[in-house]
Amino acid sequence: MGQMRVGFERVAINNVVKGLQSGKTKKQAGKPQSVIKPPSNILLNEATMQALQTKQPKLQQVSRFTTVLDDFSNTHRLSTPEVQAYDIIAVQPTDEKTFQLACSTLDVDIICLNFSEQLGFSLKRPLIKLAIKRGIHFEILYSPALKDNSVKRNIISNSMSLINISRGKGVIISSGAQKPIELRSPWDVINLGKVFGLSQLQAKDSISRNCRAVLKHGEARKTCKTVISVADASKLKPDEEWILHPSRTDMMHGKRTAAAQHDDQTSEEEEDSGNDESDASEPDSEKEMNDSVVHPENKKIKLDIS
Repeated sequence: MGQMRVGFERVAINNVVKGLQSGKTKKQAGKPQSVIKPPSNILLNEATMQALQTKQPKLQQVSRFTTVLDDFSNTHRLSTPEVQAYDIIAVQPTDEKTFQLACSTLDVDIICLNFSEQLGFSLKRPLIKLAIKRGIHFEILYSPALKDNSVKRNIISNSMSLINISRGKGVIISSGAQKPIELRSPWDVINLGKVFGLSQLQAKDSISRNCRAVLKHGEARKTCKTVISVADASKLKPDEEWILHPSRTDMMHGKRTAAAQHDDQTSEEEEDSGNDESDASEPDSEKEMNDSVVHPENKKIKLDIS
């Protein structure tokens, strides 16, 4: 209710797991495996959402999973179905090794750093640039700064360091609130962002555009899988030769390129006039394309299959 009252239209309900214990290593022998609740157990039920949407029709909720990376040997659990079922996956590195792993390898959406105290490791520009290039966003929580002045100083100092290195890119500002009193309105959060070192536009993006990018990244993480293959045309199997047959539209569009490949001495003016030929000349072009299929050893191409 608090998020809706201060003007937000979407809320992420967070399931925080302190550590991904698997009980399989010697260090964890005898320790119970961490139980991860399904998203349906943490989200508001349908009846509650319908009651809230009578007051705020645009209100939406998404599920978020956050874990503290205190042991890099357990990161394989992030790829398990129970974790991947969440809309957003966030990790909180605790040392330089887990921070490097989160930036360069882990398939997550958010890196959340504990800015309320000294990190214990340096924020390196190459790692942060790599994480941003991979579509990962860095999160700043403001609610701890409302409780203690020393914590406020640490959050401002650490946030300014992150923003200086990232140049304000790939940053989101969240409340991390557990009580309604810890929430602030969107314009208050934008002003906080300016205190952290963001520009007016960057601060606005940190609670709107960048948050939408996190959700899109989460969707792509679960749905978009692409495979690219490069092959020699002469090595295609008979049942794969259909790849080389262009459509009528593609053939008309590429007529000038095909003419240049088969006649290197054709002038540019003749190529331009070839684009305006009538349909009577089309069989010649089709014959050229068919010849390349019948004799693929004379023509090598790259295939991009996604």
